[in-house]
Amino acid sequence: MASKEIENSSMDQVRELLMGTHLKDMETRLKRQEKTILHEIANLRDTMQNRVDSLENFMKNEFSSFLRRLQEEKDERTSLLKNEHRERTEAIKSEQKERGRAFKEEKNEREQAFKRLDQDLAAKEKETERKFASVSSSLDAAEKGLRELMLSENTRLTQTLEERYQELMERIANTASQIRHDVVSRSNLSAMFAEAAVRFSEHEAEELSEYTEPES
Repeated sequence: MASKEIENSSMDQVRELLMGTHLKDMETRLKRQEKTILHEIANLRDTMQNRVDSLENFMKNEFSSFLRRLQEEKDERTSLLKNEHRERTEAIKSEQKERGRAFKEEKNEREQAFKRLDQDLAAKEKETERKFASVSSSLDAAEKGLRELMLSENTRLTQTLEERYQELMERIANTASQIRHDVVSRSNLSAMFAEAAVRFSEHEAEELSEYTEPES
């Protein structure tokens, strides 16, 4: 029993010696590998950090550049819009001034035209009044001459009518006298015819009586 325990103890010692050396070697290797891995991890961490920093810097630079370009574009567009707005404003003001000047010129032209029209109307009115006065005077003279002519013609016609009336009255008187003479002559002629007829009738009666007496 005791020998067996001694044998087992010896085996344990041998195993410990063998495994201890191996374990130490494994431990040493593990430590080296761990150190190497930690170093590589540190390097990888540094590399990743550097890359992240580089990427961050790149992104910051790109973002800053983008913001700068965006701001420049915004400023450029703002400047263009301001210039365009200023140009349009100036164009509108210039157009308004031009329209105002044109309106003033047109207004002046219209005023001048109305003034000339008033002058022409006044001149034509004076000319019309002058012509009307001349025509009125001519009409008065013509009316006076017409009245004198009508009076003279009326006097002449009155005299002519009186002469014709006297002539007609004389003709009527002569005709009436002739008719009366003719009536008297016809009365005498009728009496003569009647007397002749009576005588002729008496003569015929005598002849008839003479013709009828021997037969009785």
